[in-house]
Amino acid sequence: MGISFSCIHGLRDTDACAIEDICYRTGHNGEDLTGTGLFGDRHLFAMIFALHYVRYEPEHCFVAREEGSGRVTGYILGTDTTARQEKRFSRHMAPRIALRALLYSSWRYPGTLRTVLHFKRYGDANPLPARIRGEYPAHLHINMLPGFQSKGAGSALIVRFEEHMRARGVNGIHLVTSEANVRAVPFYLKHGYSVAERLSPGFWPDTPDVRALVFVKKLTG
Repeated sequence: MGISFSCIHGLRDTDACAIEDICYRTGHNGEDLTGTGLFGDRHLFAMIFALHYVRYEPEHCFVAREEGSGRVTGYILGTDTTARQEKRFSRHMAPRIALRALLYSSWRYPGTLRTVLHFKRYGDANPLPARIRGEYPAHLHINMLPGFQSKGAGSALIVRFEEHMRARGVNGIHLVTSEANVRAVPFYLKHGYSVAERLSPGFWPDTPDVRALVFVKKLTG
């Protein structure tokens, strides 16, 4: 199966929908959230973890497409400056997330609101260390549909993203994943990323003993 890549610029609605679907189907420590009861609102989940990049930083986003059909089978989304991305997220996305969570998710998916509040408490208690922000200012999110993992597309996506960041003069990249994501951890190690921090356990309320790992990679020097 051939894979081609497309910069998500002037995003088609079909691409945004596909990214939302992939985000949800790989969102729980690398596994599908469907049927777990943890986060029923698919769109809200993508608003938190993916759609900011699609809407506000499309120049840093790439997708893998199935040759022939053009179906989006995976994505890599990110930013070249985490500090700027966080400010933009707080200004543009956070109010929309809060509004949807309170006015829609709270009655349609009660478990979703509880999980959103849990994420907020966890994030406030586990800020990214300043050293990581300074030395590795870019960050990324990468996900592939289960049937398309371990076929080379993920590797091609991360290499493309790194090339893009080097061209912009970025010194380093960081990312956060779960130690329970048994496919992601070896993937990042294979591509030269190393664990810089082990955050407190409990990002997901149903896995209170699982830690989040901060991976980093230098792009220069």
